[in-house]
Amino acid sequence: MDFGKWGSLIDIFLAKNSQINLSAIRDTEWVYVKHILDSLELLKIFSFTAGQRVCDLGTGWGFPLLPLAIEQPDVRFVGMDARKKKITAIQEMINEYKTDPLELKNVHLLWARVEEYKGVKFDVVLARAVAHVDILIPWMLAIVKKGGTLVLYKEYKEEEKKVLVDLCVQKKLTIEKEYRYVLEGSGPAASDGVNVERVIYVIEFSGK
Repeated sequence: MDFGKWGSLIDIFLAKNSQINLSAIRDTEWVYVKHILDSLELLKIFSFTAGQRVCDLGTGWGFPLLPLAIEQPDVRFVGMDARKKKITAIQEMINEYKTDPLELKNVHLLWARVEEYKGVKFDVVLARAVAHVDILIPWMLAIVKKGGTLVLYKEYKEEEKKVLVDLCVQKKLTIEKEYRYVLEGSGPAASDGVNVERVIYVIEFSGK
């Protein structure tokens, strides 16, 4: 299978994963399907604006951070994670990936707990497979600016959606898009999120 421009990133990720166990997925095709293609699903329903500041909260594996940053070079991405070894691993991946001086210059990594973050708030906050929504939404609201956007990548679960809807009412949030999809595949990766219905929620924060 030809992975095109993503082949280099996959190889670098697998090499790093063998050293510090970033992900249970260790097969080339499934890194492409489960991590890269899943990360890029957002671009089917959401458009970034040049110059936006975007935070990938809990970016421990570097996804969706790196694929989105590669596809959106005019957007400023920050990967935030409380685990130093994972921030270090992603930085090493970035250093190894660069073949052109301009590549991934739009990515900054931040070793921090969200509760301790005191910097400028973000236009968009992303979270992929980080925590249940009742924990995740308050974390995201702490670092998004008024009028900003929250993006949640989740495995679709009806009970969790009900909790999310209630939280949106409480926090003055609006679910603008609910995009459900399936990552299709077979083999060992099927037990790790492939062939399972997934969802991306795009949520607007009025700041009222």
